[in-house]
Amino acid sequence: MANQTRKILNKILWKGKSKWLLYGAALGAFIGLFLLLSTLQFYFDVQNMLQGDADPSDKYVQINKKVNLFNTLGVKAVFSEADIDEMKSKPFIESVGKFTANDFRAGASSDMLGFYTELFFESVPKEFLDVHEPSFRWSEGQNNVPVIISKDYLALYNFGFAPSQGLPQVTPSTVSKLNMEITVSGQGGKQSFNGKIVGFSDRINSILVPPDFMAWANGKFGSEPGLASRLILKVQNPLSKDFQTFLKEKNYEVSVGRLIGSQFGILLKLVLVVLWAMGLLILALSMLVFTLNFQLLIAQSRPDITLLLETGHYPIQISGLLSKRFSMQFGLVLLAVFVALFAIRFWEIGYFSKQGFELKSGLEMMVWLVGVAFCAALLLLNIANIRRSVTKPT
Repeated sequence: MANQTRKILNKILWKGKSKWLLYGAALGAFIGLFLLLSTLQFYFDVQNMLQGDADPSDKYVQINKKVNLFNTLGVKAVFSEADIDEMKSKPFIESVGKFTANDFRAGASSDMLGFYTELFFESVPKEFLDVHEPSFRWSEGQNNVPVIISKDYLALYNFGFAPSQGLPQVTPSTVSKLNMEITVSGQGGKQSFNGKIVGFSDRINSILVPPDFMAWANGKFGSEPGLASRLILKVQNPLSKDFQTFLKEKNYEVSVGRLIGSQFGILLKLVLVVLWAMGLLILALSMLVFTLNFQLLIAQSRPDITLLLETGHYPIQISGLLSKRFSMQFGLVLLAVFVALFAIRFWEIGYFSKQGFELKSGLEMMVWLVGVAFCAALLLLNIANIRRSVTKPT
C-alpha cells in the first residue's frame, strides 16, 4: 500500500514537469564540487612538492651572507676562514662544508634537444650530498664528467623553459640517458667533456660536479679557488633558538626550502585559491538552481499538494518524496565527482612521477572531510527548505 501511495504521489508531483533544469543543476553541482575538491587536492600536492621529499628533521641547511650596497660596489659577500672556524666551534653546528664555484667559463650543448646554454658549476664534500651515486667521481684524464642537478631545475625546465622555447619536456630517466657536451675554457685554454646527469638532489639547489674535477678545472682554466660564498651546515636542529639567534647576529641568510617554493610557489598557490573560489561559486549557484527548481515544482503542484493533504496524506510523506529525489540526484553527482577525482588522480600520479615528483596515492583526508561536510550541509539545508515549502500555508 505504501509503495502504491508513493507511486501515485510521484506521478502527481512530476507529471508534466520539465526535468532539464534539474539536469542542468546537477551538471553545475558536478563541475563546482569537482573543481572545489580537485583544486584542494592539488593544493596539498603542491605543498608536498614545495617541501620536497626531504625529512622534516633534515639537519642540513645552506647559508650565505646577505647582499648589501658594498657588495653591489664590488666587495664580495664571502666567508672567511675565521667565519668558518667560528661556526665549527658552535655546539649546535656539527659540521661545515664549503661550496666551491667554478672560476672558468662553462657551457653545455645537446644535439638531441638542440640547445646550448652557459652553465655554472659548484661542488661540495660528498658527505653533504643526499644523492649516493657511486659513479659521481672523477680523476684526471677521464673524459666523462658526472653531474648532479637539483630536482627543481628539471621542473623549471619542463614547466618554464621548454614550453617557451618549443623544446620537449623530459623525464628524469630520459635526462639520465642524455649525453651532453660540456665545454670549459679560460686562461687561453679550452677542453670538451662528455657530461652525464647521474642524480637529482632535493637538498641542494645547484649544478654539482665532483670536487676533484672542480679542483682540476679551476687550476687549469681558472685561478686559485677563492673564499666560499655559500656554506652547507649540518646542525643539530635548524629551528633551535641558539642557531636562529646566531644567524641573526651574524647577518646570515639560510635556505632550507626548494627553489620552486619561492615566487613560483606563491603564484601557483594564488592560482589555486582563485580556482577554489570559482569552484565554490559554481557549486553555490548550482545549489541555488536546485533549490529554486524544487520550490518551483512545489509552487506548480500546490493545488495537488493541497488536495493530497486534504485527503489525509501527511506533509512529511510529500516532503519525504521530494527530499529523497533530491538526495538521490545529489548522491549520483557526488559519486560521479569522486570517480572523476580518482581517475584524474591516477593520471596525475603517473605524470608527476615521470617529472621526478612522487605524490601520495589516494586523496588527502582533508579532501574527504571537505567533500562530506559540504554535501551534508547542502543536503540538510535543501531538505529543510523542501519541508518548509510543503508545509507553508497557501
